[in-house]
Amino acid sequence: MEYPFNEDQLAFREHLSRWVDERLIPRAEELDETSEFARDLFEELGELGYLGTKYPEEYGGAGIEEKYVYYTMLCEELARGSMGFAATVAMHGSAASHMLFEDGTEEQKQKYLVPALKGKMVCAFAITEPQAGSDAANIRTRADRTDDGYVINGSKIFISNSINADFITVVAKVGDGKGAKGMALFLVDTKTPGFSVGRKIEKFTTYCSDTGELFFADMKVPFDCRLGGEDSDFKSAYRMLTVDRIITAAIALGNARAAYDAAFEYAKEREQFGRTIGSFQAVQFKLVDMLATFEQAHLYTYHTAAMADRGEDVTKEAAIAKIVAGDGGCEICQKALNIFGGYGLTMEYPAQRYLRDSFFPLIGGGTSDIMRLLTAKRMGL
Repeated sequence: MEYPFNEDQLAFREHLSRWVDERLIPRAEELDETSEFARDLFEELGELGYLGTKYPEEYGGAGIEEKYVYYTMLCEELARGSMGFAATVAMHGSAASHMLFEDGTEEQKQKYLVPALKGKMVCAFAITEPQAGSDAANIRTRADRTDDGYVINGSKIFISNSINADFITVVAKVGDGKGAKGMALFLVDTKTPGFSVGRKIEKFTTYCSDTGELFFADMKVPFDCRLGGEDSDFKSAYRMLTVDRIITAAIALGNARAAYDAAFEYAKEREQFGRTIGSFQAVQFKLVDMLATFEQAHLYTYHTAAMADRGEDVTKEAAIAKIVAGDGGCEICQKALNIFGGYGLTMEYPAQRYLRDSFFPLIGGGTSDIMRLLTAKRMGL
């Protein structure tokens, strides 16, 4: 059962799917093995206009009205080819670029956002710290006001796109405020003195999506680098991060779809005891369960994206979408590897990559348990 896409959306998916089949899938194994950022493919997506899916035409975007449904389609299709590559694109188009679009100056948008949408610059969003993961209010990175701007000191960890980023949206403590009121966002050019990239963190998942540490040592930035002005806080970014959970659900969907398709084809070809394994009830039941899980997550994720396009509050729905797509996607990938049997444990088949990558959405953007806590609060518990 498909979400009721309109004619334009189906055309968008068809064109994008063709690019994924022809350009991304043939490179997926190589990117996984080398852990390299596919800058050429990233720039190609920018040239084709896909990186600007969520943005207006005046900045090189597509000017699409249903931007979240389209961006969900983009990230799902890319993840069908390579979740690592899709994660890079998703992080690039999340709060990193969106907060610049919402609160940056016109000069900043021309200098950073326009080339970012063309694929000429890479951006990242930095909030997590060694002592502050799910408890974001506990961050220690500070931005102290001076006569001519701010001085930022601190560190960040587990930051996607950090190794290749040209600019970063950094969350830092300001003043004496508590919670969201005591936090602000800063636009940081990675060439700024006092900024440095630490180690690249090796993960067992999404190899070609780089993750690393960032350090800020007496880094000076001008006043206009505080996005939203002197009175800004973290509330607007929190709303954007809520919507971003839909995108995390989308990459979980794409990876799960790839795993299901691979397992389905393998079940039709692999023979044991004189017949294809797909003719055995045990395998059939697994494939049926995989399809049922996928379609439930698919429908709910796009339902939530459509709500976001209508401007509705999706705090609960986005958290649920991330739960059902993330947890469900991981279950699908486990069943897919089981269908591949011994071959599923080898590097010759992609089942192991799908399963490894399926763990990324369980953590990225907020763990599944944090999503359950958010949902429980919205339920009045």
